Amino acid sequence: MPLITEFHDSLPYVERAPNDAETAAAHALIASSLSTDADSTIHPSIPDVPTTTFSPLIQSELDRIAAKKPLTAIDLNRYEANTETTTPDASALKAAYTNSSYLTLRLQALELLEQFGKNAWLVANDQLESILREVERELVETREAMTEVNRERKRAQEGRRGELEGGERAWREGVGGLVEVQIATGEVEEQWRARLRGTG
Repeated sequence: MPLITEFHDSLPYVERAPNDAETAAAHALIASSLSTDADSTIHPSIPDVPTTTFSPLIQSELDRIAAKKPLTAIDLNRYEANTETTTPDASALKAAYTNSSYLTLRLQALELLEQFGKNAWLVANDQLESILREVERELVETREAMTEVNRERKRAQEGRRGELEGGERAWREGVGGLVEVQIATGEVEEQWRARLRGTG
Protein backbone atom coordinates (compact mmCIF):
# COMPACT_ATOMS: atom_id res chain seq x y z
CA MET A 1 0.00 0.00 0.00
CA PRO A 2 1.50 3.37 -0.94
CA LEU A 3 2.30 5.82 1.80
CA ILE A 4 0.79 8.75 -0.12
CA THR A 5 -2.65 8.11 -1.60
CA GLU A 6 -3.47 11.66 -2.67
CA PHE A 7 -2.98 12.61 -6.32
CA HIS A 8 -2.29 16.23 -7.17
CA ASP A 9 -2.48 17.12 -10.86
CA SER A 10 -0.80 20.37 -11.79
CA LEU A 11 -1.64 22.50 -14.80
CA PRO A 12 1.83 23.39 -16.11
CA TYR A 13 0.49 24.57 -19.45
CA VAL A 14 -2.09 26.92 -17.89
CA GLU A 15 -0.80 28.06 -14.51
CA ARG A 16 2.14 30.39 -14.26
CA ALA A 17 5.29 29.27 -12.48
CA PRO A 18 5.75 30.69 -8.96
CA ASN A 19 8.33 33.43 -8.57
CA ASP A 20 11.24 33.34 -6.10
CA ALA A 21 9.30 35.09 -3.32
CA GLU A 22 6.38 32.65 -3.59
CA THR A 23 8.74 29.68 -3.66
CA ALA A 24 10.57 30.96 -0.56
CA ALA A 25 7.23 31.49 1.22
CA ALA A 26 6.14 27.94 0.36
CA HIS A 27 9.43 26.52 1.66
CA ALA A 28 9.03 28.56 4.85
CA LEU A 29 5.52 27.15 5.38
CA ILE A 30 6.78 23.62 4.83
CA ALA A 31 9.67 24.15 7.26
CA SER A 32 7.33 25.59 9.90
CA SER A 33 4.97 22.61 9.64
CA LEU A 34 7.76 20.05 10.09
CA SER A 35 8.74 18.90 13.54
CA THR A 36 12.22 19.64 14.86
CA ASP A 37 13.29 16.00 14.58
CA ALA A 38 11.86 15.44 11.08
CA ASP A 39 15.33 14.94 9.60
CA SER A 40 16.31 12.24 12.10
CA THR A 41 13.00 10.49 12.89
CA ILE A 42 11.46 8.03 10.45
CA HIS A 43 7.80 8.52 9.53
CA PRO A 44 5.57 6.28 11.71
CA SER A 45 3.94 4.67 8.66
CA ILE A 46 7.31 3.32 7.48
CA PRO A 47 7.85 -0.20 8.90
CA ASP A 48 10.95 -1.13 10.86
CA VAL A 49 13.87 -2.61 8.96
CA PRO A 50 13.65 -6.41 9.22
CA THR A 51 16.51 -8.13 10.99
CA THR A 52 18.81 -9.96 8.62
CA THR A 53 19.85 -13.50 9.51
CA PHE A 54 22.49 -15.33 7.51
CA SER A 55 23.19 -19.02 7.29
CA PRO A 56 26.19 -20.27 9.29
CA LEU A 57 28.24 -20.65 6.10
CA ILE A 58 27.57 -17.07 4.97
CA GLN A 59 28.13 -15.76 8.49
CA SER A 60 31.51 -17.51 8.72
CA GLU A 61 32.53 -15.97 5.38
CA LEU A 62 31.43 -12.51 6.55
CA ASP A 63 33.43 -13.00 9.75
CA ARG A 64 36.47 -13.99 7.67
CA ILE A 65 36.14 -10.85 5.54
CA ALA A 66 35.69 -8.70 8.65
CA ALA A 67 38.85 -10.22 10.15
CA LYS A 68 40.69 -9.59 6.83
CA LYS A 69 41.86 -13.19 6.63
CA PRO A 70 42.95 -14.52 3.21
CA LEU A 71 40.68 -16.87 1.30
CA THR A 72 41.90 -20.48 1.42
CA ALA A 73 39.14 -22.15 -0.54
CA ILE A 74 41.36 -23.95 -3.07
CA ASP A 75 44.22 -26.16 -1.94
CA LEU A 76 46.99 -25.53 -4.47
CA ASN A 77 49.17 -28.32 -3.09
CA ARG A 78 47.30 -30.86 -5.20
CA TYR A 79 48.76 -29.26 -8.35
CA GLU A 80 52.36 -29.31 -7.14
CA ALA A 81 54.75 -32.07 -8.23
CA ASN A 82 55.69 -34.62 -5.61
CA THR A 83 59.39 -34.13 -4.77
CA GLU A 84 59.61 -36.94 -2.23
CA THR A 85 61.93 -39.79 -3.19
CA THR A 86 60.62 -42.19 -0.61
CA THR A 87 58.05 -44.81 -1.45
CA PRO A 88 54.59 -43.31 -0.93
CA ASP A 89 52.16 -44.96 1.42
CA ALA A 90 48.63 -46.05 0.57
CA SER A 91 47.01 -42.72 1.48
CA ALA A 92 49.41 -40.84 -0.81
CA LEU A 93 48.68 -43.25 -3.67
CA LYS A 94 44.96 -42.82 -3.09
CA ALA A 95 45.31 -39.02 -3.14
CA ALA A 96 47.40 -39.22 -6.33
CA TYR A 97 44.76 -41.40 -7.99
CA THR A 98 42.03 -38.96 -6.95
CA ASN A 99 44.00 -36.03 -8.37
CA SER A 100 44.69 -37.91 -11.60
CA SER A 101 41.01 -38.79 -11.99
CA TYR A 102 40.03 -35.19 -11.34
CA LEU A 103 42.51 -33.87 -13.92
CA THR A 104 41.36 -36.46 -16.47
CA LEU A 105 37.73 -35.43 -16.05
CA ARG A 106 38.75 -31.79 -16.17
CA LEU A 107 40.59 -32.38 -19.45
CA GLN A 108 37.56 -34.16 -20.90
CA ALA A 109 35.31 -31.27 -19.85
CA LEU A 110 37.66 -28.77 -21.51
CA GLU A 111 37.72 -30.82 -24.71
CA LEU A 112 33.91 -30.97 -24.77
CA LEU A 113 33.76 -27.25 -24.11
CA GLU A 114 36.15 -26.58 -26.98
CA GLN A 115 34.13 -28.80 -29.29
CA PHE A 116 30.58 -27.76 -28.41
CA GLY A 117 30.99 -24.60 -26.37
CA LYS A 118 31.16 -22.26 -29.34
CA ASN A 119 27.71 -23.23 -30.61
CA ALA A 120 26.19 -23.01 -27.13
CA TRP A 121 27.78 -19.59 -26.68
CA LEU A 122 26.43 -18.40 -30.05
CA VAL A 123 22.93 -19.70 -29.23
CA ALA A 124 23.01 -17.98 -25.84
CA ASN A 125 24.18 -14.74 -27.45
CA ASP A 126 21.38 -14.95 -30.02
CA GLN A 127 18.82 -15.46 -27.25
CA LEU A 128 20.21 -12.50 -25.31
CA GLU A 129 20.12 -10.33 -28.45
CA SER A 130 16.47 -11.25 -29.08
CA ILE A 131 15.63 -10.37 -25.46
CA LEU A 132 17.50 -7.07 -25.88
CA ARG A 133 15.59 -6.27 -29.08
CA GLU A 134 12.28 -7.00 -27.34
CA VAL A 135 13.19 -4.79 -24.37
CA GLU A 136 14.31 -1.97 -26.68
CA ARG A 137 11.04 -2.27 -28.63
CA GLU A 138 9.05 -2.04 -25.39
CA LEU A 139 11.14 0.98 -24.38
CA VAL A 140 10.37 2.75 -27.67
CA GLU A 141 6.65 1.95 -27.32
CA THR A 142 6.62 3.19 -23.73
CA ARG A 143 8.36 6.42 -24.69
CA GLU A 144 5.91 6.96 -27.54
CA ALA A 145 2.97 6.30 -25.21
CA MET A 146 4.41 8.71 -22.64
CA THR A 147 4.88 11.37 -25.32
CA GLU A 148 1.29 10.85 -26.49
CA VAL A 149 -0.03 11.13 -22.92
CA ASN A 150 1.87 14.39 -22.40
CA ARG A 151 0.63 15.68 -25.77
CA GLU A 152 -2.99 14.83 -24.88
CA ARG A 153 -2.55 16.42 -21.46
CA LYS A 154 -1.21 19.61 -23.01
CA ARG A 155 -3.99 19.65 -25.60
CA ALA A 156 -6.65 19.14 -22.91
CA GLN A 157 -5.23 21.85 -20.65
CA GLU A 158 -4.84 24.35 -23.47
CA GLY A 159 -8.36 23.52 -24.68
CA ARG A 160 -9.73 24.32 -21.23
CA ARG A 161 -7.54 27.37 -20.71
CA GLY A 162 -10.36 29.81 -21.52
CA GLU A 163 -12.79 27.99 -19.25
CA LEU A 164 -10.28 27.91 -16.38
CA GLU A 165 -9.31 31.55 -16.82
CA GLY A 166 -12.99 32.55 -17.13
CA GLY A 167 -13.82 30.64 -13.95
CA GLU A 168 -10.94 32.27 -12.11
CA ARG A 169 -12.00 35.70 -13.41
CA ALA A 170 -15.63 35.08 -12.35
CA TRP A 171 -14.44 33.92 -8.92
CA ARG A 172 -12.35 37.06 -8.46
CA GLU A 173 -15.23 39.25 -9.59
CA GLY A 174 -17.58 37.41 -7.24
CA VAL A 175 -15.21 37.82 -4.31
CA GLY A 176 -14.71 41.48 -5.23
CA GLY A 177 -18.48 42.00 -5.43
CA LEU A 178 -18.93 40.29 -2.07
CA VAL A 179 -16.33 42.58 -0.51
CA GLU A 180 -18.05 45.62 -2.03
CA VAL A 181 -21.43 44.45 -0.68
CA GLN A 182 -19.93 43.97 2.78
CA ILE A 183 -18.40 47.45 2.66
CA ALA A 184 -21.69 48.97 1.49
CA THR A 185 -23.55 47.05 4.22
CA GLY A 186 -21.14 48.41 6.81
CA GLU A 187 -21.68 51.95 5.52
CA VAL A 188 -25.48 51.55 5.60
CA GLU A 189 -25.31 50.17 9.14
CA GLU A 190 -23.11 53.08 10.18
CA GLN A 191 -25.57 55.58 8.62
CA TRP A 192 -28.47 53.83 10.30
CA ARG A 193 -26.73 53.96 13.69
CA ALA A 194 -25.94 57.66 13.10
CA ARG A 195 -29.62 58.34 12.37
CA LEU A 196 -30.66 56.46 15.47
CA ARG A 197 -28.21 58.48 17.53
CA GLY A 198 -29.48 61.72 15.91
CA THR A 199 -33.13 60.93 16.51
CA GLY A 200 -32.47 59.62 19.98
